[in-house]
Parts: sequence; structure tokens; C-alpha cells
Amino acid sequence: SGESWLVQFYHDWSEPCKDFAPRWEALAAKLPPMVRLGRVNVDQNFGLVQRYRSFVRCRQTVLSVECTVPALVLVTRGDGEELHAESYRGSLSAEAVYEWVKRSLPESRTRISKLKGPRAAEALASFLQPAWAKATAGRRRAAALERGRGTELPRAVIFSSRPIADSIFARHLATRLSPLLSLSSMHVDGGLSSSPEASPEARLAHSLGLRSLPVVALWTEPEEEGSPLDKGRSPPLLLEISERPDAAAREDFVA
Repeated sequence: SGESWLVQFYHDWSEPCKDFAPRWEALAAKLPPMVRLGRVNVDQNFGLVQRYRSFVRCRQTVLSVECTVPALVLVTRGDGEELHAESYRGSLSAEAVYEWVKRSLPESRTRISKLKGPRAAEALASFLQPAWAKATAGRRRAAALERGRGTELPRAVIFSSRPIADSIFARHLATRLSPLLSLSSMHVDGGLSSSPEASPEARLAHSLGLRSLPVVALWTEPEEEGSPLDKGRSPPLLLEISERPDAAAREDFVA
């Protein structure tokens, strides 16, 4: 499949594998659906162990095969659809493994634009503006309109109180949804504060009707012109993301 997999090779009787079990469960809560997890019992899957022998250190005894476990291998699909495998050699803490996976995924090359600055509303309006609407007036604008009308993708912005653009989940969304919409992000520093000192991003979020964070605001009519705050413009569809989404919540959101 086109999915990425984190595979653990283990022995049932191995004490290090038993010690690693709670950390594996923690990874199972944090990584899907961006990365699927699977376990391979070395004693029952010698053929698969042989296939990945470059990544799993083993030695053959008279009666069995003994491997240095737990051994973690990340299997991803490259641009040319070929499979790429990489073994993990660092600390077996859940945090260290998670950061390694985050760096190693193909999605790590995906960059999500960040809308920021003192004029948050203007930055959002520029992102939402159809490409053909940015053309100059007169014949050039008319030609751009004729070429571009009906070709614009919906626009979506992830509003979050934390810098979410670099998260695995956001990059996974951007990669998976890239044929369907254009995605950006806005960091609402300090959250949805309603105080007079609230950030421009917080004031913008309030004006758009956001009541919690993180949220994906989706504009399904990208051909509309004007400010996102214009009363005549269609309001965004707001899709809430749990503050600490589990694997099932992420699956449901992506679906």
C-alpha cells in the first residue's frame, strides 16, 4: 500500500521487548493514521526477518535465530513508488522514536505556509484570493479570469494555539489533501483571548466564529472575491480537531 509502516521485530521471551511494550503502546496512540504500526515475531516469521536482515541484527544458532530486539524499521514509499526501509539505532524512549519517525517520513518535506503578521485579516484575504483575481485590471484581468475561472481549489486554514504547521498530522493532511484543496496555517499565540491585548490572529479567529482551537476553517467557494470578513461572503466551514486527538479521532477527521 502507499502507507508508511513502523515495524517492530521482537521475541516473545525478550525482556527488553517486554520493557518496550508500554512505549510501543504510546507510539500506537500518537502515530496512526500518519504511520501504521505492525509487529513481527522473529521466531514465527523467519522469511520476513531474512527479507529485512540488513536492518535487523541476528545470529543463527543450532535451534533458532536470535536477534537484537526490539528492532524498529520504518518502511515508506518513495516518489517513484519504490519501497524505502530505514532502521532505528537510537534510544528506545517513545519521544525519541517519535521524533525519528517525524524526520524520516516523506511528509517531512511537505511545507505548510504560515499566515502571520500584524495584519492577519489581510494575510488571510490574500491566501483566499483566487489567482486570477490578482491580475491587473483591463484585458490582462479579463484573460486571467477566462483561464482561471472554475479551476480554483477550496482553501483551508488550520488555526491553532501551538505552531502546528510542523506537526506530523498537519503535514499528513497537506500531503493527502493536496489534490483537493490548498492548506495554510495560522498560529493564534495565547489562544482565543478576548482581552483588548489579544493578538490580531485571536481577533480574526473570533470574527470568523471560532470558539475553540485547533480548528480547520474551510472555504468551499474559492472563487468568491472580497475580504473573508465581508458579510456577503460565505462563512467558512469549521472542523474542530480535538486538543489531544487520539488515533481514532485523527482517522475520523481525515476520513
